[in-house]
Amino acid sequence: MLVLLSGVSGAGKDTIKRELIKRLDNVESLPSYTDRPIRIDETPGEQYNFVTTRRI
Repeated sequence: MLVLLSGVSGAGKDTIKRELIKRLDNVESLPSYTDRPIRIDETPGEQYNFVTTRRI
């Protein structure tokens, strides 16, 4: 089964993800994708996968 959590910032996606991981044995979390610049304390592929978008 695949569960996709999607919503605006502050909607509670991370809270729901943490609860699912805590309550279920077979839950795996994958990093999100973002097109924002990487921050100093982030490692690509851990917190986020960083992508480049091109506006047409």
